[in-house]
Parts: sequence; structure tokens; C-alpha cells
Amino acid sequence: MNSWVLSSSPFLVSLFFIFLFFINIPLSLCNEVMYESCSNMFNCGKLNNIGFPFWGDNRPNSCGYPGLKLNCQGSVATIKIMNVTYQVLGVNPEAQILKITREDFSAGICSPEFVNSTLDPTLLDFGIGFQNLTLAYGCDSPWIPLAQFSCQINGFVHMKWGAYGPGECKVSVVVPVPVQSIPWRGTEIEIDQSKLGEAIREGFDVKWKVDTAACLNCTVYKGVCGYDLKRNQSTCYYSSPGTFSTCVNNRFASSQFIILNGQHTTTT
Repeated sequence: MNSWVLSSSPFLVSLFFIFLFFINIPLSLCNEVMYESCSNMFNCGKLNNIGFPFWGDNRPNSCGYPGLKLNCQGSVATIKIMNVTYQVLGVNPEAQILKITREDFSAGICSPEFVNSTLDPTLLDFGIGFQNLTLAYGCDSPWIPLAQFSCQINGFVHMKWGAYGPGECKVSVVVPVPVQSIPWRGTEIEIDQSKLGEAIREGFDVKWKVDTAACLNCTVYKGVCGYDLKRNQSTCYYSSPGTFSTCVNNRFASSQFIILNGQHTTTT
């Protein structure tokens, strides 16, 4: 730091740090509109009171992370992850876990969208107790070493644990399934198609990586968590206080929490 500043009077030193503080105050800190909007909770069917880090419906995009938009179709909540639409079966904010199932398998397993289930590793992780299953469609004929079933639309379908391509078949899709529920242990050749469909529709867990502890710190000081799209980081919205100094003082109590190269840090 400049030696002149350090050698100056305590008043000038204090003024210098106050200046540094004020130029870094987020413009959204005191924002009545965003405070009100992000105070709304997402409600859809059996899902109720879902807030940060999610947005969607009556929660604008400044209320949650860009990759965590929830939609409500009738009474079914959905989320789109890496170009695949999932139905949201449950949300556990304390454990930061979403339970989801692929929407394209909701009506059957013979004609899914042929896009593998993958996650944004900076934002989401797969839960435990699940394993990738590859379904290869349009196979020319039965292949005895592999488990299989037959579809009227896409012919023979081969199954294999793990993530693979279609091999000698036309197309394939990789989907996580609960290992304990799958009606196949890797040795059977013929598969009960209806039970396989039930196991896939049971869904799987994904864990979001947002530092919600910092969000709790925001709410302690009567703030509402949101997302600053310009700074690409989480922020804390406050209702307009009686004086601006009250809002500024809240800045010391609130935390901003960001994702940086897949690592989540908290800054004050």
C-alpha cells in the first residue's frame, strides 16, 4: 500500500478504507423489487416453499443460479440439465439434494430422447447408490452375451452397466438408475421391461454445490438470497431501510458466495 497513506493521519487512513469499501458495494444491495420478488417461493404440485438457489415461475432469474431453473407444467415440476428435461420428485434443502427422473422415460422406455444424462460438474454431483446404465437401441439381432429386451419401435435393446456408446446398434442412451431397484444383476439375459421402466422412473439423486451456509448468514440479517447476473455470483438483497447507512452496515454482516473453477468460496 502507498507509504504516504500509511504515514498520514488516522483520519486519512480511515477515509481511504471507507472509500475502498463504498466503491465495492453491489448496486443490488438495497433493492426493494428484487427483495420482494426473491421472497416468493416456488410451488408446484407436491413441491412447496422452494427458494434459493432455485428460480423460475414467480421467481425471476436474479433469484437463483442460472443452471437451476425450475418449471411448473400443470402440477409437475421440471428442471432442464445439460439439454435433458427431468421431473423433480423431491427437494431436500438441508442435504442439498434433488431427486429427479428423466421425463422422456415417463411414458415408457422404448423411445427416449437419445441424450445421455450428464451434469454440470461445477454445480451438481450425482448422489450415492446409483450407477450408469447404457441402453443401446436398434440392434440388428439378439446378442446372447448381453441382457436385452425388445421394442416394437426400436427393435432389440441391449443393456450394459456403465457409460458406453451404441456399439453395433444404432443409438444409445446412458441413464443413472438405483442399483438396488434394477431388476437385473448382470447375469440374466431376458429382462422384465416393465420392472426396468419402474426402476428408471424411480429416479436418482443429485446434490447441488452452492454454499447455502452463506445464504443463511444473509437471511439472519433480514436479507434475501439471490444471484447477481453481472458479477456472476450470489448476492444478498435487502429491503430499503430507514437510512442508507443501515443498508451499508448490513454489508459487513452479509456474505457473498461464488463458484470459481468448480470451487465454492465465501467472501465478506
